[in-house]
Amino acid sequence: MIDTHCHLDQIDSPEAVAKEAESRAFTIIAVTNLPSHYARALEPLRSCTHVKPALGFHPLMAAANQHELMPFTRLARTADHIGEIGLDFSEKGIATKEIQTASFARILDVLRGRRRFITIHSRGAVGQVLDLLEQKQVGPAVFHWFTGSGTQLARVIAAGHSLSINPAMLRTASGMRLIESVPRDRVLTETDAPFSRVDGRPARPWDVKLVLERLGQLWTQELTEVDALIGSNYARLLSPNG
Repeated sequence: MIDTHCHLDQIDSPEAVAKEAESRAFTIIAVTNLPSHYARALEPLRSCTHVKPALGFHPLMAAANQHELMPFTRLARTADHIGEIGLDFSEKGIATKEIQTASFARILDVLRGRRRFITIHSRGAVGQVLDLLEQKQVGPAVFHWFTGSGTQLARVIAAGHSLSINPAMLRTASGMRLIESVPRDRVLTETDAPFSRVDGRPARPWDVKLVLERLGQLWTQELTEVDALIGSNYARLLSPNG
């Protein structure tokens, strides 16, 4: 199984979670909010095979952390996993719309020219994120916890991008409509742990099994078949040949 969007550094006892992931051969993409957070994660995770740190620059952190754009450029030279990055034009982020957009454009300039795994934040800004990805010729990317419209979803799919599904999305009608609309070869699993919740508690990476089980019901497939497909979808995003 794979959790493509997990804030491992913000989970209680991250070292224990990483150790368990290694023992289970469970893949975790450990997203970060800033390059400095990613840099701190590199050494503790260096010996891990299945826990992969991702270089991030969260849009809601952009205004107060412009000094971290240069470290992002330096660290991106060797980073195969990127996230989370993107835009947030919700009520929380709209006041910093301009600086977010400028920062995201600079980040995409850095990422051009090499295929990587990229997990994207797009709350309230799906159209603007798509515009910049197209303009900068970056992708395919993965839209995490997508909350856009059906029209926007169609545009995401047409552009070749994927979506990652978490357990919280299973609990809403809009989430289920989205899940039912995404082609199987564009689906990935995530938890957004510890920010999403399962049974009233912070999610853990292993909670992606709930998503796999629901997808199995929708697709009339065994859990192992769904898991294999998700793994193939992830591997394809890292492959130079797509």
